Amino acid sequence: MPRPKKYTEEEAHKRQLKRVATYNRAHKSEAYRYQKKSRARGFIKNDATREELLELRDLIDKKLKELKN
Repeated sequence: MPRPKKYTEEEAHKRQLKRVATYNRAHKSEAYRYQKKSRARGFIKNDATREELLELRDLIDKKLKELKN
């Protein structure tokens, strides 16, 4: 039985990027949603001020009430 090919780190990285691009093309809406969610989390964790966090809390509370009904 032949051994599986060992890829260099660079080759493995290029193959992974290709697989990600293929997935993103096939699943555009999910990829876009994931990107938005990631950006929102990063903003909250790294950049948001107290006032912005309070505003986001209000928006989240309103959305939760909306989804409950």
